[in-house]
Amino acid sequence: MDKLVFTSLSGQNSVAHRMQQISNEIANVSTVGFKRSFAATLKTFRYDGDGFESRFVPVVTPGNGVDMKPGTVMNTGRSLDVAIGGTQLLAVQGADGSVAYTRRGDLKVDAEGTLRIGSGEAVLDDGGAPLQIPALVEVKVGTDGTIFTKQPGEQAAIFLPLGRMQIVEPQVDAIRLRTDGLYTNATGEPFPIAETPGVQSGALEGSNTNLFSTMVDMISMSRRYEMQVKVLKQASDLAERSQSMARLNQ
Repeated sequence: MDKLVFTSLSGQNSVAHRMQQISNEIANVSTVGFKRSFAATLKTFRYDGDGFESRFVPVVTPGNGVDMKPGTVMNTGRSLDVAIGGTQLLAVQGADGSVAYTRRGDLKVDAEGTLRIGSGEAVLDDGGAPLQIPALVEVKVGTDGTIFTKQPGEQAAIFLPLGRMQIVEPQVDAIRLRTDGLYTNATGEPFPIAETPGVQSGALEGSNTNLFSTMVDMISMSRRYEMQVKVLKQASDLAERSQSMARLNQ
C-alpha cells in the first residue's frame, strides 16, 4: 500500500514540476532567444562487475536541461540586434558577478556606456570584462561578434574595431538553466570560446516555444494529475477496507 501511495505522490510531483515549466514557456513565448527546458532527461548507465560488459540501463533523471532547437529569426534592421548562430551562446555577467550565458541578442548601451542585453546583464568580451562603448559613437556588430564604432562626422566607411563579444561553443547536453533565466555549464567551468563565432546583425531569434503544442501538453499534464489523484484515493479506500477487515477478524 505504501508503495502505491509513494508512486502516486511521485507522479504528482513530476507533473507539478512540468506544469511549472509549461507556465514559464507560455509566459516567455514572445521573449527574445528563449529556449524550452526539459522536465527530465534519459541517461544510460553501465553496470560494472562480473558478467558481460554490455549491461547498460536507461534511467530517467530529473534535470533542467535546455532544448537548443532554434527559434524563428526575425529581421529588425537595428544595428544592435543580433542573432547568435547554431547552438552558440553569448557570455554575460550575472547579477551575482558570475559568468553566465544567453541567446538574447537585443543589445543596448546604458547611461554609463556598458553594452547590455535586454534583461540588463552586461555583455562580456573575450577577456571576460564588460564591453564599454564610448559616448556619442555609431555602433555596429560584425559577423564574428566584433563591435565596431565610428565617431560622428567621420566618413561612412571608417568603423574601427573596439572589442569582440564573447561567443562560446557549448556542449549542448552540458547546458543548464539557472534560476535567473540565464545558462551555465553543468560542470561549473566556463564554456570554451567559439573558434568561428556566428553572429547575424540586424536580426533577433524568437522563442522556440510552440504555443499550440505547449497548450496541448498542459491539458495532457492536467489529465495525468487527475489520474494520480484517483490512484491516491483508491489507495486510501483500500487502506480503509483493510482496516475494516482487520477489525472483523479480531
